[in-house]
Amino acid sequence: MEELKKAYEILGLPEDATREQVENRYFILMKRARTEKSRNETDDENHQALDLTEINRAYNLVLGIETEKIGTMEKQSKTAHFFYYYKFHVIIGLIIVLVAGYMIKDGIDRRREAANTPPANLTVSVFGNFYFANGDLLQQNMLKLIPEWKRIATTVVFVPPELKSPQDMAMQQKSVLLLATEINELYILDEKNFKSLAAQGAFVNLDEFAEKTGLNLPQEKIRKAQTEEDPAEMPYGIDITGNPIFKGVEVSGERQIIAVRAKETKWANTKLLLEKLIRTTL
Repeated sequence: MEELKKAYEILGLPEDATREQVENRYFILMKRARTEKSRNETDDENHQALDLTEINRAYNLVLGIETEKIGTMEKQSKTAHFFYYYKFHVIIGLIIVLVAGYMIKDGIDRRREAANTPPANLTVSVFGNFYFANGDLLQQNMLKLIPEWKRIATTVVFVPPELKSPQDMAMQQKSVLLLATEINELYILDEKNFKSLAAQGAFVNLDEFAEKTGLNLPQEKIRKAQTEEDPAEMPYGIDITGNPIFKGVEVSGERQIIAVRAKETKWANTKLLLEKLIRTTL
């Protein structure tokens, strides 16, 4: 019980925090830790850097991933004792290595493919509980809206709705890495991931986007969220559930909410595709 209490303290959460709050906080802490590392931390000797190992251990313990009783540790051998404490760190380390290897291979494959493909007019990520989603078909359907475009680079990132196995944890780790390293212009999300990422400030405020681009926002389809910096609900997504672009794509019965993450240099193309999607969504 004492370790569990400490785990909540490390995450900065009350002991009655929900699973969604734990996952949101974990994402924020991981992002901050990587930011500190990329900046080579600080010259201030009194600065306490975030410890990735401690964050991961606290996260695993709070979500009940470590299920064995602490009292049994003293009966184990030295090797088993060590493995008990660090088995999930080893697993997570292996997962990170595998994911990194996958990303390196994927990057090499993409560079080879890029040599034979036209530049993308826009990039779109399907991010959430869309395990069977066909990204190639979705791209074809979107290109029908703007025939003069050559390519809409479309990726599908599956995020398991619950962590029930090591495979689920691996997929979640992969989704966090991809979200941090690959920034696409548009994201199509299920409701849970939209709320979670919007709350973390991942997306562009659509009021600001509309003011600068002239996009006419469909108020009845706007989805709002709060962020840590602003408690007021602001528009960050548009519900495009049922749009013809999803015909045959297999979106698992989830709602489809589109959000903007594009830099201003890509806002013109982003606006054009959003206009087409708004117009064709019933």
